[in-house]
Amino acid sequence: MDTATFHEKLSQSSLPVVVDFWAPWCGPCRLVKPVLEKLAHEYACRVDFWQVNADESQDLLRELNVSGIPTLIVYRNSREILRQVGAKPAGALKTLFETVATGGDPVPAGLSLGTRLLRLGAGLALAVFGWMDQANWIMLVIGGVIMFTAIYDRCPIWQALTARFKKRIGQA
Repeated sequence: MDTATFHEKLSQSSLPVVVDFWAPWCGPCRLVKPVLEKLAHEYACRVDFWQVNADESQDLLRELNVSGIPTLIVYRNSREILRQVGAKPAGALKTLFETVATGGDPVPAGLSLGTRLLRLGAGLALAVFGWMDQANWIMLVIGGVIMFTAIYDRCPIWQALTARFKKRIGQA
């Protein structure tokens, strides 16, 4: 799909659009393709689903700043509302389609439990080593920041601050 066709089709769509940027040689793309096609069929009258071959649409990828595949971009009223890079589990994709179909605002998929635990463990280890090294503040701070990256998406204070920041950026 070329850039002009993409934007023309996007502007004419009355439904939310989920665009899958994929390539035939991409293993993760092949893993999620059957799930996405099943969801596209299930939500056919409520969500438009487009598949764009990255190898055949290089100009479009450059314009949209797509640098990794698979990438899903969700549009509503010709405006991007979500971008997800990488293969997602079937449950997360189902939630995405359901949220978009019902008019809700999708949220980026959170961290996996393994990633959360790894970040918490690494941050805690750094903080403990920092404490044992005569209160090495640099290690303590870095450990705390790493631990925070494991839970930031669930922190209500962080959510409030980022929502306010996004609102101000949108008004500027």
